[in-house]
Amino acid sequence: MTPDLPSTVGSQGFLLSPRELECLVWVSRGKSSGDIGSILGLSPRTVDSYLEKVCAKLRVRTRIEAVAIAVRAGVIDPD
Repeated sequence: MTPDLPSTVGSQGFLLSPRELECLVWVSRGKSSGDIGSILGLSPRTVDSYLEKVCAKLRVRTRIEAVAIAVRAGVIDPD
């Protein structure tokens, strides 16, 4: 049940890996790191690591801010 994901975030050109985008999509759908880990077969800490990289690349502090940027850019759809 992996969503189709683009390889960049908006025109800013933030390059996110497919796994980083996948984790971000699940966050946008209200899933915790533990939930995402179960879905993707990863440890919660690995999921946190991917999301920390997303936040660093998008220059935000929280995963919610990262989701907001990605949704506004039209890269992910939380539905």
